[in-house]
Amino acid sequence: MVACCRRAAAVGIRVNMSGGEAESLLQVATDGRGITQPHDAQADMEALQELASACAHRFSPIVAIEPMGSRRWAGQWLHLPQGLLLDVTGIEPLFGTEQNLCREVDLFFQSRNLQPRLALACTIAAAWGLSRTAATRPLARRDDKSPSNEAYRITQPEDEFHHLLAMPTRAMRLEPACVDMLARLGIETFGQLIRLPRQGLATRLGPELILRIDQLLGHVGEPLQADPHRPDDTVHLDLDYPTRDKDILQYTISQLIEQLTKNLKQRVHGALRVVCRLELLQHEAVEIRLGLFAPTADADHLTHLMTERFSQQRLVADVHRVSICAPLTALLRQRQPSLIADAEAEVTSSHALANLIDNLAARLGRQSVLKVQTVNNPQPEAAFRLQPLTGQPIGEISRLRNRRRKGGTNRSSPSRKQMSSDQAASSASDASSGNEASRLTEASADTRFLPSPRDPLRRPLRLFNQPIALKVLKTEDAGPPTRFVYRGTHVQTVRSWGPERIETAWWSGPSVRRDYYRIETQQGDWLWVFRKLTTDQWFLHGLFG
Repeated sequence: MVACCRRAAAVGIRVNMSGGEAESLLQVATDGRGITQPHDAQADMEALQELASACAHRFSPIVAIEPMGSRRWAGQWLHLPQGLLLDVTGIEPLFGTEQNLCREVDLFFQSRNLQPRLALACTIAAAWGLSRTAATRPLARRDDKSPSNEAYRITQPEDEFHHLLAMPTRAMRLEPACVDMLARLGIETFGQLIRLPRQGLATRLGPELILRIDQLLGHVGEPLQADPHRPDDTVHLDLDYPTRDKDILQYTISQLIEQLTKNLKQRVHGALRVVCRLELLQHEAVEIRLGLFAPTADADHLTHLMTERFSQQRLVADVHRVSICAPLTALLRQRQPSLIADAEAEVTSSHALANLIDNLAARLGRQSVLKVQTVNNPQPEAAFRLQPLTGQPIGEISRLRNRRRKGGTNRSSPSRKQMSSDQAASSASDASSGNEASRLTEASADTRFLPSPRDPLRRPLRLFNQPIALKVLKTEDAGPPTRFVYRGTHVQTVRSWGPERIETAWWSGPSVRRDYYRIETQQGDWLWVFRKLTTDQWFLHGLFG
């Protein structure tokens, strides 16, 4: 479990709990009406990056995504960054007071159906810790004039130390072992910790604890790792006369894209994501986002895609400023020209395929052009995940996952244990592993058609989203049905191969136990059927032709 709502937390579900345990608690508490969704790490990171970009335009030019480590901070495992850090030095006068600034930030987040935890402090460590211990609030209204002192954690330089005294030690970004040791000593707040001798703390609990204390008090600087976008990856133009005339705006967009691609070509980079921001008079800005299948610095191609999306955009007010940025770029692919015609045709074909995917994504939407990514799950209908083909960082998420898997020897990390267990369950489902949990035995005298573990016909070409229940008329001993009803007609089995048993791990959710058979019918169809071991029901799951 990566996250859960308040109602789920009220019945005992916790972050990093095993999927099976959480599913059981949820189904019992909600009478089978609970909803679970798979975690999409890429979508979460993209949403957080878009939110950081919006905050940079609205509040502060310096916005950073919180640093993440493979540690249990603030009482939870951070699978991915979950917060933003804004440098608001000198900005609060533009909003009147610090309370008004926090209120505007709060309303900005809640307008996007997000309930933030806000804290304003003099140091990054203090703001991070105080925000993690702040309580969320119900949706605020702009006409609500009640004081907001209790709604946000705001500190002043002269009294920030007193605010920190009550902060729990678990919000200091310490190792779990250090927090547990302090708890055994009866120290649960920063106020109790600061009263202990400094030299003894460093000797007994390590230098990291002293570093965290100094960061909280501002004695040691902590860099703010702001968005690393290059300045030349953003171009803009302030219009002399605000307008909503689409011909004028399209021409402006084309000129800005040409300037952007020129900057990208100078450093041999291409855009993977492009954002066009149209700032309106007295209205929220409009953003048009593009995702690219491959890095490109082709101005004509980008202009065509952006024009396609812009033509579908409705403007409610005049535009006074247009900006184009490339928040995600990558090195352009350099190819040596070839004297062989076939090699040149292959390069042209790859370029045409990328253009086709980009055009489809621009016309249909990025979430409508998807790719299939396999996951370690023995259950066939859950062994893949759909992800957008366009706008994906090259190798970034895979490097992140590899770093999480190899990131140290943290023995107390349940997430790493669960990952290892899931991988073990997946490998157990492969017939090539030799494990009894997944075995393929001969059910026919003719072994020439017995599929090997590497046979592509071991899995059907067409897999149904939901298995289709079969009405079985006759079966043999411990074998597949010999006669059953399919598509309203009686079907007789001529030959069969199997069974191949597929089981899921108990900790990953409700147990799935099935015996799969590949059968050939009298009509010449090849079907993939299984028997549900818990109920002895038969289902059709796929077709081989």
